[in-house]
Amino acid sequence: MKTVLGLCFSLLFLSLLKAEDKSPPKPDRSRVLLDMNEGIIREPHIMFTYVDEKKRRRLTLDLYRPAKTETPSPAIIMYFGGGWQNGRPGIFASLAQGMAQRGYVCVVPEYRLSGEKPFPAAVHDCKAAIRWTRRNAKRFNINPNRIASMGGSAGGHLAGFMATTNGVKRFEGQGSNRDFSSNVQAAIVMCGPMTLLLPHIIERVEKAAGKPEGDAIIDFMGGALPAQKTGIYIEASPLTHVSAQTPPMLFIDGEFDRPRTRYTEFWTKMDNYNIPHEFVLMPKAPHPFWNMREWFIPTLDGVDNFLKKHLQKK
Repeated sequence: MKTVLGLCFSLLFLSLLKAEDKSPPKPDRSRVLLDMNEGIIREPHIMFTYVDEKKRRRLTLDLYRPAKTETPSPAIIMYFGGGWQNGRPGIFASLAQGMAQRGYVCVVPEYRLSGEKPFPAAVHDCKAAIRWTRRNAKRFNINPNRIASMGGSAGGHLAGFMATTNGVKRFEGQGSNRDFSSNVQAAIVMCGPMTLLLPHIIERVEKAAGKPEGDAIIDFMGGALPAQKTGIYIEASPLTHVSAQTPPMLFIDGEFDRPRTRYTEFWTKMDNYNIPHEFVLMPKAPHPFWNMREWFIPTLDGVDNFLKKHLQKK
């Protein structure tokens, strides 16, 4: 009898193991290593602009480019995320390496965070990085007519802002190279808010208003709340500035990060101007996803495919 029971338990245990084996594998959330050096050249800490009249505060960028190219390459200006209050260019190093291996010159600039100066300082700095890129196109073998902006989270907001404010002079700031254009010919937004007046954002900000820790958006808005100073939230929203000058845009979201909700109204406005836009959903992806192994190559593929289609040779 004991032998029969033991055999039954053994069979039950084996059947459970087989059932576990059939369960889908968990996504690989490990970070991508910064070891994609083959065929690219990295040039870090290049000064691209001063942000004060006395020229004491300067910003730098990291540049990644193909080691060998027969013709001038398209460029991607990449803006890191961190709630406009944290972050550094190194956050996007793996993406920059990966896209440089695919033939793009990738420029990853600093920008002033909200603790130093709120909106629109970051916008001014992001546009200065584009102007610097265009001025130095010949030096780094860049096609100045094929420049895209790209970013994730807060950086996605800035990438979208660059795209929607093509030709809007009031956002240029007082940075360097103001005789060069800051226009972009395409943009990639990864889970970045295109309006700062989404219902869940307003709710979040209002709840945080009375708390000591505050909120990243409140800091970015210089302490303003939506109900008190709605105007600055409107001005800081890429949605406000969509026009016929806005270029084609790609949007990428993780499945577990409010997919599509940031862009519904934005896409409608783009459609009114017949501006091409595409969307890529990363299955089972969190916020953020682009530096995790599971979604790293799909991100590179999505961006590359989009730019090959819309960032045409000119």
